Amino acid sequence: MTASSTMLVLGISHASAPLDLLERLAGTDRPTEDLVSDVTSVDGIDAAVVVSTCNRLEIYAETRVGSSGAGGPSELEGLGALFARHTGVDHEEIAPHLYSHHADGAVRHLFAVASGLESVVVGEDQILGQVKLGLERSQRLDRTGRVLAKAVQTALRVGKRARNETGLNEAGRSLATAGLGFFERRIGSAGSLHGKTALVIGAGAFAGVVVAALRRSGLDRVHVANRTPEKAQRLAETGGGAGYDLTDVPRLLTEVDVVVGATAATGHLVTARHVEEALAARDGRELFLLDLSLPHNIAPAAAGLPGVTFVDLRRIAEEGQEDEISTASVQAAHELIDAEVARFRTGLRLAGAKPVLTALRAAATEAAEAELDRLQRRLEGVDSAVRKEIDRSVRRIVDKALHQPTVLVRELAADPDGARHIAAFARLFAAAEDGTTGTTTDTPTNDVNTTHTTNSTTDNKIEAIA
Repeated sequence: MTASSTMLVLGISHASAPLDLLERLAGTDRPTEDLVSDVTSVDGIDAAVVVSTCNRLEIYAETRVGSSGAGGPSELEGLGALFARHTGVDHEEIAPHLYSHHADGAVRHLFAVASGLESVVVGEDQILGQVKLGLERSQRLDRTGRVLAKAVQTALRVGKRARNETGLNEAGRSLATAGLGFFERRIGSAGSLHGKTALVIGAGAFAGVVVAALRRSGLDRVHVANRTPEKAQRLAETGGGAGYDLTDVPRLLTEVDVVVGATAATGHLVTARHVEEALAARDGRELFLLDLSLPHNIAPAAAGLPGVTFVDLRRIAEEGQEDEISTASVQAAHELIDAEVARFRTGLRLAGAKPVLTALRAAATEAAEAELDRLQRRLEGVDSAVRKEIDRSVRRIVDKALHQPTVLVRELAADPDGARHIAAFARLFAAAEDGTTGTTTDTPTNDVNTTHTTNSTTDNKIEAIA
């Protein structure tokens, strides 16, 4: 990669759009791999990672600084059009809810997402796995660049640090625990689900998190229903329950106390009629329905039936959670992220200096070897031991002569104006950015670019990895 690179993120989430719209976006049957491929076909975008969850769809792209419109309104509009094509929802309807960040702002947003600070439940850690999945998907497609891959890998490390060092995960927070909190408060003075039985619909990775949360809440047994009963059985065994086929769900509604929807299915697996018929056979026992999926697994119409307590992502987002994380923990996480963004930026600047230093050393070594060859031809009668000592001496002189410039280049590269320093050194040493000698033709800049968002924020550019 010879052109300078920076980062861009364009996304939509629960924080910017109503859940009804997110549900429609999540209902697409197009694989996320298609969106990754479409993004990297846009002129000026070399790599992309897509983070896709039930309440978030974000494109992280590595763009060439010198390309036309990189990070500008036209490029953002083009990516917005890809959102629409991928999801089947009109661009005009999506556009008002999109947000974007560029350069440092994009990295900071990525780190905050991985830390759980942008989640419906602040501090939840399932997002870490989803970010990792996005990176692995792009790696399989060979769509990750050096800047973007490094940023996502760093985000995964930062996300773990934020949880371990700031108290974000002290309560083992997740969407499941937040939803169960509504039921526990509904129960009242007992405040516990101890002795009750649950049914989890789904047997994927997220369903596994849900089963674990249900067991920690004191439920006696946790059954699992899935399209593959064998898979359901394996997960149910961890919760002391049994595995079932999805066709068994209507019958099980009469037996269990809590039902949790945790699949990516696009249709309602539990309808209002299913619930109504089950209530008639429950002898007045209340039924707790927790839908953690978008699109909904459980029909929202069931919420209006007597004897039902219904909680979904909308209610969790709007009513919040009583076990709010302290302001100090959130502030500490943001401070950690700011420090990590600065470290990441410095790392890119230092990486940008490597080609210049490589070219400098190559030129000096080439000159020294040419002079040694000339000297050896003139000193044919000199003893081989003397020749070796002369060779060592010349190379030591080269190393000593390069030491101070090398230290200075690295120090100045880490400076906020590092890209300009690197460009000056490249000219001074006649070192091209690709590590060959000659005149540089692609000098990195250190301008301040405007991030195009609905709030018109401004981010500093991250200098290139050349």
